This record gives sequence, C-alpha cells and structure tokens, in this order.
Amino acid sequence: MAHHILGIIIIVPRFFSLISQRSVLAPIILAFGAIVLFQLPPPEGVQPAGWQSFVIFLLSLGLIISKMYEMGAVALLAISLCLVTKTLPLTYCLSKFSYPITWLILLAFFISRGFVQSGLGTRIALLINKYLGSTPLTLSYSLMLAEMLIAPLIPSNTARGGGLIVPITKSLGESVFGTPDETTQKHRHINAFLLYCCFQANLISSALFLTAMAGNPMIASIAEQQGFHLGWGKWFFAFILPATVCFLTIPLLLMALIRPQWDKEHVRTLIKKNAESYANLGPITLAEVLMGTVFLFLLIGWMFGDQYGFDPTSIACIGITILLFARVLCWKDLGGHREAWTTFIWLGTLFMLTSAMKEFGLIGWMARALADHLPILDPYWLLVLLTLVNFYIHYLFASLTSHILTVFHPFVMIGLGLGIPLEPLILCLSCSTALSAGLTHYGTGAGTITYTTGYWSLRQWWWQGFWSCQFCLLVFLLLGLPSWYVAPAAVFL
Repeated sequence: MAHHILGIIIIVPRFFSLISQRSVLAPIILAFGAIVLFQLPPPEGVQPAGWQSFVIFLLSLGLIISKMYEMGAVALLAISLCLVTKTLPLTYCLSKFSYPITWLILLAFFISRGFVQSGLGTRIALLINKYLGSTPLTLSYSLMLAEMLIAPLIPSNTARGGGLIVPITKSLGESVFGTPDETTQKHRHINAFLLYCCFQANLISSALFLTAMAGNPMIASIAEQQGFHLGWGKWFFAFILPATVCFLTIPLLLMALIRPQWDKEHVRTLIKKNAESYANLGPITLAEVLMGTVFLFLLIGWMFGDQYGFDPTSIACIGITILLFARVLCWKDLGGHREAWTTFIWLGTLFMLTSAMKEFGLIGWMARALADHLPILDPYWLLVLLTLVNFYIHYLFASLTSHILTVFHPFVMIGLGLGIPLEPLILCLSCSTALSAGLTHYGTGAGTITYTTGYWSLRQWWWQGFWSCQFCLLVFLLLGLPSWYVAPAAVFL
C-alpha cells in the first residue's frame, strides 16, 4: 500500500496540471478521488486524523490549481470538511490563525501596499536607472538592484516582479529599444534580455530574504518546529555570499546565452530616457520620506530585533502602525487588501492541515517510506542528492507555495532520518526551492507574467531556465554548502 500511496503523492501535482482548464469535470474528479482516498485505511503508524487531513489537503490543493474556485472559498471548504467529517475539532481548525508566521505574511502584504502606493518603489527603480543605466548591461544591473532593494518589503515575488519590476522594465525597454520586428529573433532582443535578468533577480532575492517570498516564513516555521530558529538575520547572512555572486554573474551568463545587440544610438537614447522618466516623478513627497524611514526601521529591526527580544512579526506590526498614524496608509487600504486577507485565510488553513499531518503521523510515515528508496551514501552527498531532487521536482509544481507545502516537510524528515544535520538541510532545501521556480514558465507567478510579455517560445524559456537556474544553484552549493555543513554556527555570527 505504501508504494501506491507514494505514487499518488508524486503524480498529484502533474495530475492537477492536467485538469487546470476550468473544466466542470475538475471538481467532480477531485471530489470522487478524495472520497475514495478518504475511505482507505491509514498506513501503519498513521492516525485517522493524519490521513484524513492529508486527503483534505490534497483536495484543497487540487481545487486551487484547477482554478475553479478562489483560495478563500477553498480554505473555508477545507475547514468545513474537517468539521463535518469530525477529522479535527473547531479549536484545532482555527489554531493557526493566531500563528505569528501567518500574521507576518499578512502584515508584510500591508507594508508592500505602502511601498507601492507611496511611489517609493517606482522612484527607487528609476533613480537607480538614472545613475547606473547608461548601457544595456548596466541597465540590467540597475533594474536587478532595484528588485533586490525592495524585495525584503514585498513578500510576494509575483507582486514584486510581475506587478512592479516587469511593467517598469518593459516600458523603459520598449521606449528606448523599440519592439522586435518580423526579422528579429524576439528572444535575442535587448528587452528580452532585460526582462529575463529581472526575473532571475526575483528568484535570487526570493532565496536571499526571509520576507521576499510568502513561502519562506513557512520554511522558517518548519525549521522552528525542529528546533532551528531561522530569523531574518540568520537567513540573510547564510545566503548573502552566493546571492551576491549570482547577482554579479547572472547578467554576464545571460549575455552569453541570449547574445542581445545594441548600438551607440540606443545608448544615447537610454541615457536621455532615464533622466526624463525620473524627472517626470517630480520632487520627493512626504509619503515617500515616511515610507523610506519605515523601510530602514524594518530592515534594521528584522536584522537585529532578535537581540532585543523583538521577533519579525512584532517589528512588522510596529511598522504598520507607524504607517497608519503617519497617514501613508489608511485602514481602508488594509481592510480592502483582498489578496492579503485571502492569503491570510488560506495559509492559516494550510498551516493547520500540515500541522495535523505531522502531529498525527502522516509526515513521519511519508519520510520513512521515501527514505527507503535513497542510496546509502555519506550524509554530505545525501544532502546534495536530496537538494537536487527537491530542485528538479519543481517541474511538477505550478507554484512555490504548493511545492513547499507538499514536499518540503517530508524532505526535512527524510534528511534527518538519514543523519543529515538540520541547519544545512533546511538551508539547502530552501535555496533550491526558490531557485527552481525559473525552470518552467509556470513555476512561479513572476515567471508566468514575464513569459507572457511574448519574447520567448516555450522551448526558449525552458532552455534559458534550465541553464541559468542550474548555474545559480551550483553557486549556492559551492559557496554556501561547505560553510553550512562544516561550521554552521560561523555563518550566523
């Protein structure tokens, strides 16, 4: 039975992708499959609540990926199923809505609203371009730098990359370099180069900052459950060296892969457009000054708050309060932030389900069963193998959140069972997860938005993604793994 259930776990994401065309058959198929699985006896060592929570989890994930219903509706359905089937009591179903990580994600969305609404995000991007973007290559670095600077305050890589950086890059690129004509290879156009550099920066920043991606706090929560406190500062200092090297080298790699072309006239036009775009913003506003002050407060607080007894959620709460009383934001902005509240309800529900799966034995059983199929190697090389499996398995996933919720915890349990130290295990799996999102055009929302600008065929995108993401993973493993594995304490001093 174990082999059949494990097969279901592995093929579930791919199955979901096959029914994601909003077909009316999708929920019927998923409901039928859930009923069948619900009636199966749990594996040996797994309590019924653990198995039933797993089935409800799969059904919820399937309904989200099939795009038939919104996340908030699916979250309420999951809670209702837990109650109707008496899988879990009401107090347990609502327990994770008071979880600090859940509130951190909600508050970070509110902070990102202030960052965008005040205009500070756009000003930072255009200011950097004005002084650094004098050639297409330096322009790529300036746009990537803007991405990296705002990443800590925008917890959605989709909102950051697709909602802010892609529009700025596309508008600036097309105003300077035009659009490719019928005789030009679109994927070799300079705009394609700029857009793809920004996309890779989005992945690097998602790996570098705890608050740059919604899934990272979930990883920190899993680490905390195992006794490894991975705060904002620890996360940042663990990844700063490989992330910096990737930031500096990825445009050069993409320059060799894409081979974009430009001339002196483009450079002159670029310098002029950079200056004009920034001048059109006008003088800096009070809202931008206040937002910038809070920006610095949050960065310092998240980096050093642990030393004074302030966790990241407390720092974020204080920052939001300052923005409200300084009138950079109003309560209507927060109450009407549909995406933030939907994410809050959705993640609170998923935290509850995954916690039940762990508490009632499902995660432990899954880890033991999967570990039986791994070869006998030194723990160091087992960690490398597990990292690669975690990286390439993202071909089967349509989002980083679903990737983390489905396989991250089992892989942690597998690694611990094989004698791999906890700290390097968490760090390797976290960076490989973030970087894997570039393998496909559907691996993360920012990638989907960038891909739909129309500069690449599917084959070209996958080819670029394969080599650039592998390169970044190699850098992270070569520069990070030895220190994480041999002397993890030194990394966090």
